[in-house]
Amino acid sequence: MPTYNNAGTLPDVVSRSEAFGLPIIIVNDGALDGTAAWLAERLAATDGGHLHVVAHCINRGKAAALLTGFRAARDMGCSHALTFDTDGQLDPGEIPALLAAAQESPDALIVGARDDRAADYPWRSRLGRRLSNWFIRRECGAVVHDSQCGFRVYPLRMFDMVQPRAGRYALETEIITLATWAGFAVRNVPVTCRYLGDGRYVSSFRVGRDTFQAFLLHGRLLAAKLTRRSSAAVASDGRG
Repeated sequence: MPTYNNAGTLPDVVSRSEAFGLPIIIVNDGALDGTAAWLAERLAATDGGHLHVVAHCINRGKAAALLTGFRAARDMGCSHALTFDTDGQLDPGEIPALLAAAQESPDALIVGARDDRAADYPWRSRLGRRLSNWFIRRECGAVVHDSQCGFRVYPLRMFDMVQPRAGRYALETEIITLATWAGFAVRNVPVTCRYLGDGRYVSSFRVGRDTFQAFLLHGRLLAAKLTRRSSAAVASDGRG
């Protein structure tokens, strides 16, 4: 669970996730609210156990927080990592559905798919998501319903073959294309989503900056696709 300034929603997310008996790694990405204090109290109450906290001294962005969490999971001997946002939009009760999909397809990247037809789904998110899905289809052929959902299960051996470069939120999009190029399948699993209107929801997504980064990312991946095709054609001519 990467988290940044979600002290209002983090306790509920963690307590509901603990019901499944999984080890939980929380990456405090330099939060400036009450996150660190709450985590310290929670660790003391659980005497360590299933809860593991890694902290960045300063905010480094979601991509860095995810990679830190993946390294921690591998160091613990885990084969897979389920990622879950702490902003309160997702339902921890659906964790078993994604784990079941991962058990059925242990070498696949499992990606949650929110219903973008819901009445409260923000139109900007809908547009950005559909554009991102479209680009990914052109880059690698993968049919992804929600390339921007943070509710996923990653086979950790993937990172022996995939080295994502994107920062912040773009990593979750980039890794779908890179994983597909590396031979990993992608499975979509429907998940629910709610949008909190009581002031507890805190998002670090910056529309201008993060949208610009997304377009740069897809430009780079499309260029890489053309390079891959050119290299394959040259190799084919050489064999001929």
